[in-house]
Order: sequence, then structure tokens, then C-alpha cells
Amino acid sequence: MGRLSEKLFKQFCDLVYRESGINLTAEKQELLNARLAKRLRYHQIGPAEYLDLVRRDPNELTAFLDAISTNHTFFFRESRSFRFVAPGCRNIWCAASSSGEEPYSLAIHCAELGFSPAILATDISQTCLDKARRGIYPRQSVASLPMPLLRNYFQRGQGDWDDHVRIKDRIRTQVTYGRFNLLKDRLPERNFDVIFCRNVMIYFDRPTKEQVVARLCQVLQPGGHFIIGGAESLSGMMHPLTYVEPSVYRLS
Repeated sequence: MGRLSEKLFKQFCDLVYRESGINLTAEKQELLNARLAKRLRYHQIGPAEYLDLVRRDPNELTAFLDAISTNHTFFFRESRSFRFVAPGCRNIWCAASSSGEEPYSLAIHCAELGFSPAILATDISQTCLDKARRGIYPRQSVASLPMPLLRNYFQRGQGDWDDHVRIKDRIRTQVTYGRFNLLKDRLPERNFDVIFCRNVMIYFDRPTKEQVVARLCQVLQPGGHFIIGGAESLSGMMHPLTYVEPSVYRLS
């Protein structure tokens, strides 16, 4: 089925950038080869034929973007910024929610503070969204959480699921999931007190970052917080936000 030529790599990179804003540099060629392999085996075609397929089939384009999206997260990741989610926050958006660990962690954080906001969780990966909706995770993924949180918010699996846990319904039903392309899709029809857009903009170039931030800020309440990943920064960019502390900004 073959590997990508330099010409095909550039064509795939152009398509990925146009459709998702993800900027695949030359160093990512091996990554793209690896992520493509499964789709090529599934269709039993080579990279050139697959590029043609992706260009004409919206469903395969979705599957392709799903395959190349990097999705690594864990419960209560970079949770220091959760302190900006306090009683009075009614609407929260996790705009790059991956497999659900972030929105569920936020729901648990809010439950511990005694309130239950509406949480919208979106991602470009349908596979991740399906996993998030199920709310089932390997037990080792929650091994570092305090026992009171495990008892209050997770159910331990039984039988074949003994090595897994599931988010309890009262937390799971608090989160609404949906597929969302940060560049292209219509914005939600409500405003948010806090927007998390973490650990996704590291894959964007500066113009795309500015576009994404500007779009999301359209549905951020004045005074609301915009929170990015610890390895990310909006420094030197055009945006309507005021810096609060590393990874945290506020809309004036």
C-alpha cells in the first residue's frame, strides 16, 4: 500500500490544514504515515487513491481527520485553572474535549463545590466523542485520584469490566457532547462563562490560532475566562482577551 511521497505528504498536509487548521510540519511525516496505515488497510488502497477518496467522500474525510487527531489526556489534567470555575458559572464549554476526561473532571470539580453548570463538550474526533459518551475508562486512568472522588463519582466495573470504571450517571448526564470543527462549524447559540480550549492550539499556526480565539470569544460572556493549555500561549497574537496568569485570559 506504500508510504507517502514528498508530493503526497504536502497534499495531505494542505488538506488537513484547510479542513481542520492543524499544521503538519515536515517532522510529522512519519506520524502521518502511521495514522494513515489503518485507513489504507481498511480500504486496501494506496495513499494516492486514498487522497482521492478523502477529497470526494465527506464521511471518509471525517474518518481521516479522526485518525490523525492527537488525543491524549487524563483526569484533572492541569487542574490548577479549575479554580476559575466557581459557583455562578452556569455554562462551560470544553471546545477540545477529546475522550471526556476534561469535562467530567470539571463536572466533578463543580459537584464538590455544590453546583451543577451545563457543560458543552466538543471535539473533531467522533471516536473520542463516542468514548466520552460511554464514560468508561481503564481503572489505571483514575489510579491517582483521591479515594473520596473515586467512591463518589465512579462505579467500578464487574466481570469482564473489572479493570474499568464508569462515570456515575449524575455526572455523565451533566455533559452534552457534540462534534465541532473549531474553524468551520456554526457557533453554539448561547454564551459561556468559561471556555476551555486546551492542548489543541499547539497544532495551529498563528493565523489559525487568531481565527479560533476570535471565533470562540464571540460566545464568551464579558468577564468570562478563556483557558488554554499549559504549553500554549497567546503572546504576540491579536485577540480581545486580557492576560490573567499563564494559560488563563479574561474577556474584558
